[in-house]
Amino acid sequence: MARPSGTVTLLFSDVESSTRLWELAPEQMATSIERHDGIMRAAVEAEGGYVFKTVGDEFCVAFATVQAALAAAITAQRALASESWPEQTPLRVRMALHTGSCQERDDDYFGPTVNRAARLMAVGHGGQVLASGATSELLGDRPADDATLHDLGLHRLRDLGRPEHVFQVSAAGLRASFPPLRSLDNPDLPNNLPALLSAFVGRESELNEVRALVRDARLVTFTGAGGAGKTRLAVQAAAELLDGRGDGVWLVELAPVVDEEQVALAVAAAIGLKDGMDVDPEGALLTALAPQTALFVLDNCEHLVDRVAKLVDAILRVCPGIHVLATSREPLGVDGERVYRVPSMSTPPDDIETLDEAEGFDAVTLFLSRASDAGVTIQDRDASVVTSVCRRLDGIPLALELAAARLSSMSLTQLSDRLDQRFRLLTGGSRSAMARQQTLQALVDWSYGLLNPLEQAVLRRLSVFVGGFELDGAEQVCAGDDVDEFDVLNLLHSLVEKSLVVADQDAGSVRYRLLETIRQYGAAELLRVGKDEAVLEARSRHAMYYLDLSERAAPELFARDQGAWLARLDLEADNLRAALAHFADTPGRSRDTLAMITNLEQFFRTRGAVEVIPRLTASLQEPDDVADELVVRALISKSIFVGWLLGGSDPKAVRSANADIERAHRLADELGSTLLRARAAGVHAMFCQYHQDLEGTAKNLDEAFRLADELGDPLLRCELLSYALNTRVLGARGTTRDQRVEMIEELGRIAEAVGNVGGVGNSVSQAAALASDEGRLEEARVLYLDLFARTEALGNRENLFPQLNNLMLTDLELGNFDEAEVGLRRAIRQNRRMGLRHPVGDLVFAGACLATHRGDPVRGARLHAAADELRREAYETGQLYTTASELALQAASTKRALDALGKETFDREQDIGRLLSPNDALDLAMGKEL
Repeated sequence: MARPSGTVTLLFSDVESSTRLWELAPEQMATSIERHDGIMRAAVEAEGGYVFKTVGDEFCVAFATVQAALAAAITAQRALASESWPEQTPLRVRMALHTGSCQERDDDYFGPTVNRAARLMAVGHGGQVLASGATSELLGDRPADDATLHDLGLHRLRDLGRPEHVFQVSAAGLRASFPPLRSLDNPDLPNNLPALLSAFVGRESELNEVRALVRDARLVTFTGAGGAGKTRLAVQAAAELLDGRGDGVWLVELAPVVDEEQVALAVAAAIGLKDGMDVDPEGALLTALAPQTALFVLDNCEHLVDRVAKLVDAILRVCPGIHVLATSREPLGVDGERVYRVPSMSTPPDDIETLDEAEGFDAVTLFLSRASDAGVTIQDRDASVVTSVCRRLDGIPLALELAAARLSSMSLTQLSDRLDQRFRLLTGGSRSAMARQQTLQALVDWSYGLLNPLEQAVLRRLSVFVGGFELDGAEQVCAGDDVDEFDVLNLLHSLVEKSLVVADQDAGSVRYRLLETIRQYGAAELLRVGKDEAVLEARSRHAMYYLDLSERAAPELFARDQGAWLARLDLEADNLRAALAHFADTPGRSRDTLAMITNLEQFFRTRGAVEVIPRLTASLQEPDDVADELVVRALISKSIFVGWLLGGSDPKAVRSANADIERAHRLADELGSTLLRARAAGVHAMFCQYHQDLEGTAKNLDEAFRLADELGDPLLRCELLSYALNTRVLGARGTTRDQRVEMIEELGRIAEAVGNVGGVGNSVSQAAALASDEGRLEEARVLYLDLFARTEALGNRENLFPQLNNLMLTDLELGNFDEAEVGLRRAIRQNRRMGLRHPVGDLVFAGACLATHRGDPVRGARLHAAADELRREAYETGQLYTTASELALQAASTKRALDALGKETFDREQDIGRLLSPNDALDLAMGKEL
């Protein structure tokens, strides 16, 4: 068939990996593959398709029209579905259609369109045909006489670029129902990989090499010069390796970490681990990771290489299921480490004459792609200059990107000439002796040298920001004797235009950031030019800006715009940590630490920021004769953090926090602050509950409500109502159902009136719990779904597990077993990432019920016994209770297992289950082999 050119529609297909062809006898496997190939080729040839590549069972086909590609896919799937395959291994083929222009060379196609088609196919399932948004638009409303397109929404593919609008092709003879796509948005593929604005270009051979290394080694370290693309390659490799069979893939960005002691906390933060991090961060992390199977990407290790090496060595020794990809400018030096030296992108030889020839090399493809992003079109006549620039930049990705961005203000020839001059200046004319680091340094030096003195001063001072900043922050930090505050905007705009500052625009707002290499360069220049005095001045201005921001944020975190402020503070999290680190490192700034943390108590609590607990502890121990309201606020905040973030699970921390809240209560009385007395009494009630002191709980709640009534403060009453409804003292004091309902309604009414979003969520939570207690399960489910949506919208990671747990149990009691199973898997993963801080008995119980429902009585019997053991202590202390519908479910599920096994076998399996550890029980609930 003739090879189509220009814009083509690609059909990619392969046999889904779940088809276990290797289990067939050799002759059966050969027959199956031969028949599969015959069906595919017949369908393709009938529609004039061109097979440009086959790899194993994968077919890569190009069509001149989108209609032909669709017809071939439908014909092939129908034939594959009707074929008589070996019973144990029916072939299930997944397919994807994507349209765009491709580069061609040696009868092959390559480029972003080809890569996108492959990534789209990778998220599908056997028997499924997917179409991209571009293909859908060309097909229109009626793609074929008997075919329709079903909108599956936006999905992040494995190239981490822009989300793809995905459609499923439906037609007679094709399977219609499939599991969720294997995109990065699928909850069964847990990850925190970033969404990137630019597509991943080239590096296919490098990705194959990395995948091979990961199969052979648990630690692979990417080394190379700054800007060589270590991070992008590592993150892409991680995305490719995410398959849903473990506990996820997690990126840990170490660039913002300036303190060696924060390394373990940074790793823990990536997975949401909180328990024990204020006492023994590394020990708690190792305990949490020991049962997990996960891949971590530790990015930018070079400035903490010794500490990272020690932590990784411990992880590899203690946690057999953990794999690590690290990026560093030097190896970590850990036993078993495989070092992958990231090469420059492939560059063309100097005899290339056309862009078509040059585009076969990754460096050129990247350069042209980024030039296009900048709105610049390269002509074929410029091929020799393009290849020259790519070679002279040694194919270093960051250098290529910076150079391409410069094309918005200069010609390609001017760019080439400037590069030549700068290289000769910095290397003494000896190109052969130039290291890659010097090449990148040359480019950054050149860009910096083009700035005027005021632009240079602003760039240096901007280097104290971590992870981005807003205009008002830049104005406060950068203004000085030489730079007027009103000039900062113009200077910042100039730096954006010269590609040394990135401006990210979203919904009418602009946020700025420095590329990490530029930030490090600016920091070095700040020290070189201004010495220590300039560095301390810039960091102090930075810290004071964020202290002021915390004061502005404090009242808003309980108001209608709470969600917007929490989202804003999420963006500033790294800067907040840097400010707190500056205060901690500067004598006499302990009160600033207390002020920032107490101002942002709601933010740090909902984000599970356990790292603020030791910050508060250290600052409260600073010698200070003034036991004023700030100290009381800090003592209350620390107690709240321990109570909510550690959940009373750390006895030592609870004892310390209990002493703190008793001190806060006493000092508030001495100071005569009614507000602080009420808050202290409310938190004190919570700690009395931890010690089973219901009388003390009731006494403190009574005091708190009496003081709140004196003040008439609605926000305070919302807080106290939440405390009261979350304690067991209501039932102990004979509170009636009507009184409980009245409290829930009052909480919701007041919270809604004052715009306290968190208080409204608490009222929904309590209403859902009441509905569940009374057997109104459908109503409870609706409320839990509403609450879960509210929790996610606020980014309240701390409360996600309880909501997942409650929703899962409600689905189970309603008989929504498929939904309950999805919820169980998500809840287990969430709890494991938190170090099993929450009790696991409910999860194991759910696994038991699902097992018996699915016809696995042995697993069910073991899990029911394990759940009973794990729940026993919680029942005895009153921390857990069971509804009538849950008891009925347990009885029915246990009876099903008993009837299937007989009493003798059932009792034996229960004995085995009682000996299971929490982690082993969770593994069994997740479907681990018996």
